[in-house]
Amino acid sequence: MEPAETKPVILITGWSLVLGAILLNVIAIGTPYWIYFSSIDGVIYAGLWTACIKTLLSTVAICSELGNSYRWIKSIRALMILAALLFAAGYGCFTLKIWFLKNRKELLYLGLLTTLAGAFLTLVAVSRYTDMKDIFIGTAYDLSFSFVFGILGMILGIVACVLVLVHMKRNEQPAAQSLESNAT
Repeated sequence: MEPAETKPVILITGWSLVLGAILLNVIAIGTPYWIYFSSIDGVIYAGLWTACIKTLLSTVAICSELGNSYRWIKSIRALMILAALLFAAGYGCFTLKIWFLKNRKELLYLGLLTTLAGAFLTLVAVSRYTDMKDIFIGTAYDLSFSFVFGILGMILGIVACVLVLVHMKRNEQPAAQSLESNAT
């Protein structure tokens, strides 16, 4: 067991944030609350896979799959799934670096790259969704918590990348010391 002083606390914090980004993206992908509309008659809400209507007199919501009629949603589904997979790849790289292959610096670069790519794809997906929502669905619908979870996942991914960069900068050896240690 390693002493607490030698554990990379900043890197472990970034690793935890990437796990949070994965979980938030998975929740955003799976739940039907990207948009929400409430009126006197009932509630309408929809996600990337289903749309649901719950009337005032009903206790059960009636849901239906979106199918292929909304092709623009298929692209958002794909971007969000790819983002979650990239976050998972970054999490795997950071896991290997922290717990198993401690001397492999390239795992940090790979984890950083995949996590940043996941955050970028999430950004593209949520911005495209807001544009297409206004065009095809209208402005009467409000964005709901699944949409916000996607944004929060992206933010956690970016913060994790910043923490990994701080860890890399702190552990960087100056060039003169590196040359001296190689010469001896």
